[in-house]
Amino acid sequence: MDKIKQLFLLALSTLTLYSAAAVYEKTVFAEWDKPSINVFYVLPQEVNDQTEILFIIHGNSRNADGYIEVWANHAKDKNIILIAPEFSRSKFSNYNTLQMSSSTGKILKNRDLYLNNSIDIMFNHYKNLFGVKTDLYKIYGHSGGAQFVHRYLLMSDAPKVKTAVAANSGWYTFLDGGSFPYGLKEPPIGLTSKNIRDFLSMDLHIHIGSHDVKVTSSLNQSDGAMRQGPNRFKRAINFYQSVSKMTEQNNLNFNWSYKEIRGVDHSNRKMAPSAAAVLID
Repeated sequence: MDKIKQLFLLALSTLTLYSAAAVYEKTVFAEWDKPSINVFYVLPQEVNDQTEILFIIHGNSRNADGYIEVWANHAKDKNIILIAPEFSRSKFSNYNTLQMSSSTGKILKNRDLYLNNSIDIMFNHYKNLFGVKTDLYKIYGHSGGAQFVHRYLLMSDAPKVKTAVAANSGWYTFLDGGSFPYGLKEPPIGLTSKNIRDFLSMDLHIHIGSHDVKVTSSLNQSDGAMRQGPNRFKRAINFYQSVSKMTEQNNLNFNWSYKEIRGVDHSNRKMAPSAAAVLID
């Protein structure tokens, strides 16, 4: 493993970054047909047959390095690889909708930038690179990253996800007749009933801070988003209840959970402990 890691670092000119909180490494991912992106990662002391992979998706601040610092502390001495891609504003301004639409509902036409299936491409690459045996990965997203996560699970082709946490999402894609990205009417890619059934069957945890109620400039206040609720807290409740009701009415398998994190506002650092309890053994 040491030899593989050294070759990897040399070939890709990886930069090791130090902070008071954690040590992580940075590289560039270019193994796809989209613009290259920065990727931050943390390796365990040893990679073996039990090593897992956890993807961490940043919020609209795009500070993937800050996110991995927080999560490195929760993963300390654990047998898990942390990978945090950075979707820069210049290249992926609408990453939260998988680059399929704007937050005001305008469908984006450049399908070459669509981010459905993107994490699976990264997973296959890093799994092979680091010699990981697992066939599934875990994924966490906060704020804009939580938007990314739940839409990714819905819009991708059989994503290899074992467990997912979407924390403090600003707004959602409901499974009703509303127009995409607020609902599933007229989606930019083909969706089948199997996509929806698989989505509902995933081990997805919707987490929301009980104090995430402030209406700030960063909160989507378009008509479509405001119909979901006045703030993130209410939107999370309405989304989960809407999906739960739909699955009950249609007798569908439903494998999600919902949790309110008491006393927490819009903070990845404060939301991470409850998510880590789900995602890191």
